[in-house]
Amino acid sequence: MKRILAIAITGALFLTASCKQEKMVTSITSPSGTNSVAFNLASDGTPYYLVKHQNATVIDTSSLGFEFKEQPALKNGLKIVATSQNTLNETWEMPWGEQLQVENHYNELVVELEETTEPNRKITIYFRAYDDGVAFRYEFPEQATWSEALITEEHTQFNLTGDHTTWWIPGDWDIYEHLYSTTKFTEINALEKAHHENLASTYIPENAVNTPVSMRTEDGLHLSFHEASLVDYSGMT
Repeated sequence: MKRILAIAITGALFLTASCKQEKMVTSITSPSGTNSVAFNLASDGTPYYLVKHQNATVIDTSSLGFEFKEQPALKNGLKIVATSQNTLNETWEMPWGEQLQVENHYNELVVELEETTEPNRKITIYFRAYDDGVAFRYEFPEQATWSEALITEEHTQFNLTGDHTTWWIPGDWDIYEHLYSTTKFTEINALEKAHHENLASTYIPENAVNTPVSMRTEDGLHLSFHEASLVDYSGMT
């Protein structure tokens, strides 16, 4: 029987801040305990997370952060201001697709961060642990000293624990009409897919892949990386 773990990242948004609670919880497990996400800060205030499936690490220590135009980067020098936990168990109906009813059951960890020095910008990270995957998203709360930002680089890492078998298509800026290739992760060569004779147009500037990208570990765990809810936010490659 295949074991599948989906890992999703959602877009960064400017929204209102969430409620605070005093207890500093920095990890969350899925409803059945199958998957877990742990969050922490390095000694220099760099935020990072780690994902486990059945107590085995599948995403090792991976840092998070952003760079902006005409503003300092937000990658370190942070502190945890507050954390909170939420649980949701609901069913919603898909307008189309193979499955009509979708179960949305997760435990959520909300981590509120703030710079330790001026301008003391704030960022909130939401982590959700499902029994079949994990997800996280960034939120930039409304704040008097920071009303908008132009993101130039996102530094979200996915630190894999092995050279997994990978199903991928190149990060083509023009089209998605590529056949999936199967290679080891370290053998991905997206650049060789440029200017294919059967494609009208391609633009593949880097050795990157489009999501969803799926993988299989040596012990048979299947990983799939994708993104959702990209409101005024660019896609990930």
